[in-house]
Amino acid sequence: MHAPAEPRRPGRRARTRTDAEVLGRVGRAGPVALFVVAFLVFFGTAALWALSTPIGASPDEPSHIIKAASTVRGQLIGAPGARPQDKIVQVPETVAGSANTICMSHASEVTADCLLPFGSDTKLVAATTTAGLYNPVYYVLVGWPSLLELGKGQMFLMRLASAAACAFFLAAAVTALARLPRPVLPVLAVFAVSTPMTYFLMGSVNPNALEIATTASFASSLLVVTSTAPGPRASWWLAASLAASGGLLVHTRGLSPLWLGVAVLVVAIGVGVPRFVSRVVRPPVLLSVLVVTASTVPAVLWTLRSGSLDAVGVYGGAGTTPADGFVHVLETTTDYSAQAIGNFGWLDTPAPGYVVFLYSVLLGLVVAAALFLRDSVRRRVAVGTAALAVLVLPAAVQASSVAESGYIWQGRYTMPAVVVLVVVAAWAVGDALPVRRRAEDVRRFATCVLVVTGVAQLACLLTSLRRYSAGLSAPWPHVFSEPAWHPPLLGTVGWAVLLLACVAVATVAARWLVLAAGADSPRGDGSVSDTTDADGPSRSKSRSTVTVAEAPVPAGAAAAPGPVAADRP
Repeated sequence: MHAPAEPRRPGRRARTRTDAEVLGRVGRAGPVALFVVAFLVFFGTAALWALSTPIGASPDEPSHIIKAASTVRGQLIGAPGARPQDKIVQVPETVAGSANTICMSHASEVTADCLLPFGSDTKLVAATTTAGLYNPVYYVLVGWPSLLELGKGQMFLMRLASAAACAFFLAAAVTALARLPRPVLPVLAVFAVSTPMTYFLMGSVNPNALEIATTASFASSLLVVTSTAPGPRASWWLAASLAASGGLLVHTRGLSPLWLGVAVLVVAIGVGVPRFVSRVVRPPVLLSVLVVTASTVPAVLWTLRSGSLDAVGVYGGAGTTPADGFVHVLETTTDYSAQAIGNFGWLDTPAPGYVVFLYSVLLGLVVAAALFLRDSVRRRVAVGTAALAVLVLPAAVQASSVAESGYIWQGRYTMPAVVVLVVVAAWAVGDALPVRRRAEDVRRFATCVLVVTGVAQLACLLTSLRRYSAGLSAPWPHVFSEPAWHPPLLGTVGWAVLLLACVAVATVAARWLVLAAGADSPRGDGSVSDTTDADGPSRSKSRSTVTVAEAPVPAGAAAAPGPVAADRP
């Protein structure tokens, strides 16, 4: 006799379904729709930071604002100042007034009401910037609003221009990864690795943010174009994404070519050097390689001729031996990791401890899972190489200059390498998961990750609001009842409600995007996976075109582990 069937729970189907069945119900979305939604999510979240943070209240932002305003006025470097890194330029008085934030920098209990008036937006005055020697490309992209007569609105618009550029490349990364045969984990990884610190930098005038975003886009496009066989149309737009992100990445900061090299090395190891080479010499990709190479040459020449890596100033620890500096940075890796997750203002407003814990666990689990894969030695080596780069390169770079400059490294500088590590690890883990899993689990997992990151983002936004309106240690009721400062247009209560609503909408939109990307994979333009493991042909290759109709799951059956596959999310 058969056991009596369990009664149906209201609103749920009786049998276990595959990923494709459930995710297909989300609604298919083409690459344009995915890109637009991703852009709005990234830009909207960064805009919250841009509008709720006082002007100049992020690391070195006054110098970057002054550099951007002077660059679009033809002053690429400026006149020599008191120190090697100081350059004197002519900018609007409003822009020069961004340096008034000295009253609250490094002082987490001083509220933003100490800021002085910004002055005239038409009167040019002399101002000093420590970013004068930096590559001007980023500053041209974000400096144009300073030509408009908008008062301090110039600088808010500069922030939004920077946020839009960063969101563009993060959206390009998501759109590229959505073309993988199993894209759910890699696409989720882009949202997860976009830490609150990343969004904070995106919402300020700082080239570090664009460096992170272009690294994500470059690494993602390179991974997809070398690990799959996209159709002709997809090959060309992936190559365009590769050229644009790589060509711009090398101009963002002096060390950016290093991160581009890390991305190339890790992806080449992960997909296999012979296959990597065979793919990059094909016409669309080869053209993008030539563009990136041609862009890298002037970027490196600018850094070498300007001496921007040497003229950084003198800080605590100057005179330390390179060996001691190397060891010190290694020993404080956890401190730098916490900074990369969130330390706002002028590094005077750390993210709540539970946010650091959640992100550390979330990203650490992905990397750990990839390192213990049994099916591909090559992918384990690729993830291990990326992890080694995250751990060792900051220590090596700091050791090279610690005797002259002291300790200048910050956690945010490592984020490009962290992005490469997490995206490649998510790709490796995603391909190793069983083909047939409980589809409901896929949805729940995506929802869980995005809710956790959304809550963390909201907590950090509110922490920043608290710090500038009442002081970091002020009781929460004082933030809303007795604020000394509040962001534009709305009071602190209004902003808290707005932040909650916008983060909730962004989380829902991101969830739709992740599941829609999975439902629409593999693409119908010829994109297939042909990855072969180092230990022999991948077991996934023969299953790369399996559909639900070919491999149904019996009603009421539990999800059974299938062969390692690269065909479904």
